[in-house]
Amino acid sequence: MDTFPKQAKLKSSTATLSLMTAEDIADILEFAKNLPAHDLMFLRRDILQPEVVEAWVENIEADNAISVLARNGDQIMGYGTLSLGVDWSSHVAELRVMVGEEHRKTGVGRTLVRELFRLAVNSDIEKIFARMTIDQNGARKLFQELGFRPEALLENEVRDRDGKLHDVLSLAVNVDAFLERRDRYGLA
Repeated sequence: MDTFPKQAKLKSSTATLSLMTAEDIADILEFAKNLPAHDLMFLRRDILQPEVVEAWVENIEADNAISVLARNGDQIMGYGTLSLGVDWSSHVAELRVMVGEEHRKTGVGRTLVRELFRLAVNSDIEKIFARMTIDQNGARKLFQELGFRPEALLENEVRDRDGKLHDVLSLAVNVDAFLERRDRYGLA
């Protein structure tokens, strides 16, 4: 497995990538406070709550998830999580990425996805899926560029804080097929 922390080149700067630990809880809470409400809406966890972030870390410590943080100095630019399947879905993982609003279009999201793919390959994952609301055009474009294809449209899957329902798109990619094209995606 790769050694962390490590530097990653972005479009016009660099980021330090590290594996998330209990020491990062306060920084994740601070990062979450600065996210737009729409971004918080579709997260599977309410990362504004300290006990929720603590449970996330416990999940990482139990080897049920891998989370990578991207930082610029002390500031978290974004994070990516690979939630590992269990039992009959142990070959499947869900990939989630969140990038702070001011760091979008810097390449940090793509960098986190690539890093999580490297980690997935080392974890014997065969299929990776991601979910997003239909209006997340930038995220959908990134995942489709990386070979993810739509698998399902989940109608009225997410309720925002105002009670409005939103559809969620589920996209997936077979890891072997992705690896056949890895030069194209910068994983060589």
